[in-house]
Amino acid sequence: MTTTEGRPQGQASLLPYGAPYLIGDPSSARRDLTELRRALAHAGVVAEAAVARPAGRAGTIARRALGRGARLLVAVGDDRIAHALVAALVGPEGPREPDAVLGLVGLGRQNLAATFGLPDEPERAARHLLGPNLFLADVGRARWHGPDGGSERIGVFGNCVELGYPAEVSSRLPRTAWAGRFGRLAAAVGGLAATRSTPARLALERGAVDFRLAGMVVANGQFTMSRMKVAPRALPDDGRMSVIAFEGRPLTIYSRSKELYYGEHIPHPAIREYQSQRVEVATAEPLTIALDGCRVPGEPPLTVDVLAKVLRVKV
Repeated sequence: MTTTEGRPQGQASLLPYGAPYLIGDPSSARRDLTELRRALAHAGVVAEAAVARPAGRAGTIARRALGRGARLLVAVGDDRIAHALVAALVGPEGPREPDAVLGLVGLGRQNLAATFGLPDEPERAARHLLGPNLFLADVGRARWHGPDGGSERIGVFGNCVELGYPAEVSSRLPRTAWAGRFGRLAAAVGGLAATRSTPARLALERGAVDFRLAGMVVANGQFTMSRMKVAPRALPDDGRMSVIAFEGRPLTIYSRSKELYYGEHIPHPAIREYQSQRVEVATAEPLTIALDGCRVPGEPPLTVDVLAKVLRVKV
């Protein structure tokens, strides 16, 4: 992480971007949000907080907070909340609120926070919401076809866009997270049952390849599928996406789960790794698409490019 933005120290150095506005997932409501607010209060900071019930309301809450003048929005909990806040701050054409900042408190459930090395414990995480340190991050922009080959859809993501098996697993995890390890297993088994491999053509800046695709991750961050280090060489400020494409069958991806957790699955003959500013993939059969773990209606062809350094992340 090398791209930072700082401000001079002074009276406003504790909250140079204003008081944090915390937006949590439902799982954070009972304890985590209270602990985070308490930790901020110990530093003399009074933070407003809201719970997105359901998590899909996070975007609406974020836009209302921005309209009332909040400039430091904090995603507390899983990637659904982080995705909604990224989309509230950055649109397909660039920043919606150029002076706004994104804070990340993952609580062990968020992949994007892990890429920035941010702590999960509320007390330690609170310290990263104070002071001037910023990271200027890229955001990915994805285009795909709507359901049944309908009109083009477009969306942004902070962490990754997934296709096939990884998308099926990531989109199931929020529903099974309460069951811990067994919940992750249920998401993986459900993903296996729902996914088939298909012939695909992957086009990058420097050529194209044809192969049988089981799943793919186009990554801005390193982690996905419950903190698996799927894209260990992804950097969120290098102007490129890290492309991890799995050949063969979905079961091949599942069988390498232990290596995926530690980023030890590369190199491998059945895994293709690329770096590219633009990615296009067309498949013979429909595959599930997920942005930051959130399933979206539609199917390939999928096109991804980069909006360089448009997201201000509090670190």
